[in-house]
Amino acid sequence: MATEQIRQTDTAEDADGLDTPRMERAQLDSGLNFLFLAAFPLLLWVFQESFAGIATAIALIWMLSLALRLISVGQQLHHEYERAEVAQAPRIPRKLIGSVMVGCVVLVLAGFKYDSLWMPALAGMVACGLSIAAFGLDPMRNKGSERARQVAAVDIAELALASLADRVAALEDVELTKRTQTARHLVLRPMRRSTGDPAKSARLTRPVNKVITLLDHEVNRLEAAWNTPGQAFARRRYLAKLDVMTESFEAFAVHSGIRGARDAFERQADQLIDRMPRESAA
Repeated sequence: MATEQIRQTDTAEDADGLDTPRMERAQLDSGLNFLFLAAFPLLLWVFQESFAGIATAIALIWMLSLALRLISVGQQLHHEYERAEVAQAPRIPRKLIGSVMVGCVVLVLAGFKYDSLWMPALAGMVACGLSIAAFGLDPMRNKGSERARQVAAVDIAELALASLADRVAALEDVELTKRTQTARHLVLRPMRRSTGDPAKSARLTRPVNKVITLLDHEVNRLEAAWNTPGQAFARRRYLAKLDVMTESFEAFAVHSGIRGARDAFERQADQLIDRMPRESAA
C-alpha cells in the first residue's frame, strides 16, 4: 500500500513537472494569439482596397503570424535553456527576428498614414523595442559548457598526476612518494577551486600541463636510473626538480591571485609532515 502511494506521488510529481512547461507554453500561445488580433483590421483591406492593397494585407498578416510563431518557438527554447544545467544557445535568434518582423509590420502600416519616413520608422522601432522588452532576447552563450570543460580538464590533470604518483610509489621510496603526492595536491588544489572562474581556469591550464610534462620526464629518468649505480644521484635530482616545479607553480598561483600566500599554520603543517618520515625511521 505504501509503495503504491509512493508511486502515485512520484507520478503526480512527474506529471506536474511535465505540465508546468505545457501550461507556460499554453499561456504564451494564448497571449500571442491575442496579439495576432491586432492584424484583424487588415482584413478590411481585402474588401476596400485595390489589388495592391489586398496583396499588402495578406503579406503583412503572413509576416505578423510568422513573427509571432518565431517568438513562440524562441520562448519555448529559452525556457528549456533555463531549465537545463548544460545547454547550447540557439543558433537562430528567433525572438529577436520575430521582434524585428513585428517592427517591420508596424513600419509598413504607419507608412500609409504619414507622408514622411521618420514617424513610421520611429513607430517600427518602438514596436520592436516593446516586443523585445516583453519577450526578451534569445540566449547568446552556451550554458554550462565552459564549466563542464573546466571539470573535464581537472579530471584529466588529476588522472595524469595520479598515474605519475603511482609510478613513483611503485619504487617503494617513502620520501619520494610523499613529496610527489604533496606536489600533486599542490597543483590540483587551485585547479579545483578555479572551476567556477573561467579566467583563473584559463590561466592555470598551461602551467598545469607544463608541470605534468616535466614531471613525466623526470619520472621516466628516475625509473631508468633506479636499481643502478646512479640511483642516488637520480633520486636527488628528482627531488630537486620537484622542488623547483612546485615552488614555481606556487609562486605563479600566488602572483596570479589564484591562491593566497601560505600562512604560518600551513608552513608549520608542511614542516611537521616533512619530519614525520624521518622520525618514523628513527
